[in-house]
Amino acid sequence: MSGGLDIEIHESREHPLGVFFESLRRTRRELYASWEPGMGTEKRRAVLTLVQDEAILLPIWLRYYSRFFAPEDIYVLDHQSTDGSTDGSGFVRIPVEHETFDNTWMRDTVQAHQHELLKRYDVVLAADVDEIVAPRPDWGTLGDYIDRFDEGFVNCLGYEVLHLKDRESPLRTDRPIMAQRRYWFSNDAYDKAALATEPMAWELGRHPPRLGENLDPDLHLIHLHRVDYDICQTRHRRWHDKPWNERDLKEHWATNNRIVAGEEFERWFYGDNSWLREDDARADEGARIVVEEIPAVWRDAF
Repeated sequence: MSGGLDIEIHESREHPLGVFFESLRRTRRELYASWEPGMGTEKRRAVLTLVQDEAILLPIWLRYYSRFFAPEDIYVLDHQSTDGSTDGSGFVRIPVEHETFDNTWMRDTVQAHQHELLKRYDVVLAADVDEIVAPRPDWGTLGDYIDRFDEGFVNCLGYEVLHLKDRESPLRTDRPIMAQRRYWFSNDAYDKAALATEPMAWELGRHPPRLGENLDPDLHLIHLHRVDYDICQTRHRRWHDKPWNERDLKEHWATNNRIVAGEEFERWFYGDNSWLREDDARADEGARIVVEEIPAVWRDAF
């Protein structure tokens, strides 16, 4: 039990796409069979995100990606932040302006900058401020992965970290994140094409137009939206109070981010789909998410 809701926890479970993983791994091993450590280090590489008032998550994002990208190659699109979170150094701040919370504008803005950066860089990684792209640690680091990366794009395997607040303490942002959290669940909404050498044409939310194509099961996109219950609820309150684009509200695009009330928020946080429209295909998938223990190999990832 967590928060009064039944949570199904597995020590481990096969990923829903697991039957395809061995062939995907074999293909990738063959593709990179001639690669050796030290090759590819000359590639120009950049990482890109868009933020607004992310004083908690932006330092986590920067701390991770700064291990693999030079400060002058880390681009933060600052959507009119007022909390001082983008006043620091260690990255290139690019101010952007828009009057509403608008998913189409956010997609188009990041996409345009990804296209522009690829005129100067060999490879660009685009990741939201709550997204950590990381290969399995026993396969090397993100830097190693980029060194050998020689594809147009690759789809990550999405996992969402889940804070079970009756089992785990509130998050300490000054400590390694994965050492503080024991649970996650697979979430194909984050099987994103974050890393690319070609200009991308993403769907809303930066979801790939070719979902499932060129998936690497050993390159994870770890989503930190629910890494801490209170932090998540605070972010939702901030989003709830923003002016929203009318089309986003009408189409229910990302409107789960507006859920803030106690019981309703808790139901959403632990996987209930009741906030969806009745005609949404996900509405009949049930109220539970299937949680599993994070393998120990990830404890020191970031």
